[in-house]
Amino acid sequence: MDATPREPFLLTPGPLTTSRATKEAMLRDWGSRDGEFIAMNARVRRRLLEMVSGDGSHVCVPLQGSGTFIVEAMIGTLVPPGGKLLVLVNGAYGRRMVRMCEYYRRACVVQETPEDQPVDPAALDATLARDPAVTHVVVVHCETTSGVLNPVEEVAAVTARRGRRLLIDAMSAFGALPLDARRVSFDAVVASANKCLEGVPGIGFAIVRREALEEARGQAPSLSLDLHDQWAAMEKNGQWRFTPPTHVIAALAGRATAATARSWWRVFGRSASRPSCRTGCRRRSSSRCACRPIPSSTSRRSTSGSTSAAT
Repeated sequence: MDATPREPFLLTPGPLTTSRATKEAMLRDWGSRDGEFIAMNARVRRRLLEMVSGDGSHVCVPLQGSGTFIVEAMIGTLVPPGGKLLVLVNGAYGRRMVRMCEYYRRACVVQETPEDQPVDPAALDATLARDPAVTHVVVVHCETTSGVLNPVEEVAAVTARRGRRLLIDAMSAFGALPLDARRVSFDAVVASANKCLEGVPGIGFAIVRREALEEARGQAPSLSLDLHDQWAAMEKNGQWRFTPPTHVIAALAGRATAATARSWWRVFGRSASRPSCRTGCRRRSSSRCACRPIPSSTSRRSTSGSTSAAT
């Protein structure tokens, strides 16, 4: 008798174990210009926007690629060539954003905090007071490499009070921890399909304040990663500029609902100050998951033997 191979249980920062329902959603092929696919794409964009109560003030722009692609697109599109980005770093993903600035020749300054501690809003306030050239601040909501939850609401309040613009990498938090655009002032928040939304890798998405995106026309140094161009094209005819990841959209269509977010919050608690580990730990602490942090220098392993620290 042939034995059915056991599927790996993935605990990597990137691809995670997917449900049978998610896999089955990808068994059908979709034409990228078919009306049914265009309607499904619009539905996904609308539901993602609803999850942060961004209706009316923000727009949702999906983009092909991993989470890193959408973070780079956010920085390249929304930080103008003459701007200056303050990167709040307490892990590998903050440091990666500094590298993006170097590639794009965007001025940046770093405020670094130890990997086992959340970023400090008071230190941010002092930095912004000292450096009036800073136009944007970027923070990682939940630093994947350690599980540390950063105080996004406090960071947003300081940034707004100082008249600067906030960008948020919510890769490991979107859909699991509440973020309300009516209460938290941000120009953009980005995430991907394969984390808390329980989809598969291949799509990142940006939820961007409409006015900020309109102002960003022509700023992006990359055609493929131009969020304004992607949005303008999609608004025109509902289609993607380039070949869309149709199966990934189909997998996400059944996951990216407000009900999904509510179910996560019921399990893990609605307070952003009391997070739980995304791998299932129910214990909580005031600033980070109660599980032992994994330093960024240590790769994560799955039963398949793979190692990863990439988004």
